[in-house]
Amino acid sequence: MCLSINFSPSAWQDPLSIQHSFIEYICEAAYKYRLQSAAHYNIPIEVCQATHASNPDRLADIDRDFMLYVGFYNFGTDPVFAVCRPKIAKRGREKGKVMKGAVQVWSRNKFVPLVRFFEAEFPPLDGPVADEIMYQWWHANGDTFNWTSLPTEVKERILMFCMHRSPPLPVQKKSRGRVRHVKQGAPEIVGQLGKWASLLTVSHQVRAISLRLCFAGSRDLEFSNGLCIVAESLFSFKRSIRRLDKHRQLTEVNSLPTDDKNWELEQTYKSFPKLYPHLNRYATFYHGIRKIYLQLSFIDGLYFFKVTAGSFAQHLKPRQLSYEVFETIPHLNELIFKLPDATGYLEDDFRQQPVSIFYGEPFNCPRTLHRLIYESAAKVLAPYKVVKFHGFMDEEEQVRFLKLRDVAKKSLRITTEELEELYKEEMGGIELGESVVPGVEKEELVKEVRDVIYDEFWPPKCRCERLCREVIHSSYD
Repeated sequence: MCLSINFSPSAWQDPLSIQHSFIEYICEAAYKYRLQSAAHYNIPIEVCQATHASNPDRLADIDRDFMLYVGFYNFGTDPVFAVCRPKIAKRGREKGKVMKGAVQVWSRNKFVPLVRFFEAEFPPLDGPVADEIMYQWWHANGDTFNWTSLPTEVKERILMFCMHRSPPLPVQKKSRGRVRHVKQGAPEIVGQLGKWASLLTVSHQVRAISLRLCFAGSRDLEFSNGLCIVAESLFSFKRSIRRLDKHRQLTEVNSLPTDDKNWELEQTYKSFPKLYPHLNRYATFYHGIRKIYLQLSFIDGLYFFKVTAGSFAQHLKPRQLSYEVFETIPHLNELIFKLPDATGYLEDDFRQQPVSIFYGEPFNCPRTLHRLIYESAAKVLAPYKVVKFHGFMDEEEQVRFLKLRDVAKKSLRITTEELEELYKEEMGGIELGESVVPGVEKEELVKEVRDVIYDEFWPPKCRCERLCREVIHSSYD
């Protein structure tokens, strides 16, 4: 069979009043083709009866000799004209009869299924579709996305994709030449989610997965290290932790205290989260911090690490924020500190401190102040796995700190054999090799790395082999 199809240049669609009802079967087939996927739905296909002299009357019967000239329109392209007919059964009892709803189209000198014609003329485009098309497709196909039945790993990948597309930093605005952060509830979290911040309000599970990604991070995310706090001063650090502590995680039921008993449990967890991990339903964003970068001034560093050298201990305040705050962050895994700038302005500010720490030029001794800070830090931060200090005056100071930290870490260790002995009923404990007075170090442990650098008075005077002032200024020569 050979069918010649000729359309005039002015061929267009017939008015609806004269179109044959067979056109509805073709429209239905086009609609089913588009419903296959969102990519297919993104390809619009309009179907109309073409203007052609051979078209049957609108009331003609649909039989084996029926053919209809049809135009297929896609916005932005020229119309595609073709001849369609009903499919005729070739076997069985229905042989020779019209198959209701089945449509064929003339293509390459033969009639083929209409879907094959669509695949050739209207293939889906590669790449993701717009959110609006996706919404229209789900609305049109009558199906629902069964989110709850997905494995947790798949849900995490979906949410991770949303976060991956988010901007890496909170939106900023310029005001009078200065850059200021737009006020947000918790920019450390909202900044990671970007325009997908509403994920936190979808459900307990979605909120839990989203927050876990924000807290723990992932190599596939912009914030790969998780929730990191970067503070260039003690004031900035206080502000960050206070802000984060105002927002509850709310990832489990009964996360809000409703009576005095639950309120006490919440306060217990906030004070001792490592001792009562089963109460983590009361956790806030603050408890999700993984990494802290903190830069302190000289006086803040002495206070923060509770330096007691000389008479400085009498100036410590009982409620002063100190390193002990780290014990209330249960998942903290890395601490990075920037030592005070030895090249900066070295003058006392008695509005903020009750004691003088600078002797006066040329005898200011930032090296001694650095040592006071990092020596104390090496002891009190020994339980933390990753602790880094930057900003040493020279490599010798850095090596000295690493040795002190190594000694402090070793003093905390307990062997497996000792642990087994500790819990043996017949022994009841570990025998000490010598008497130990609490709070007093073994002299031989630190002898190799500790020098006598403390004066018995404040402020410390530079008695270094080479004056600190000369060392600092030589770096600019």
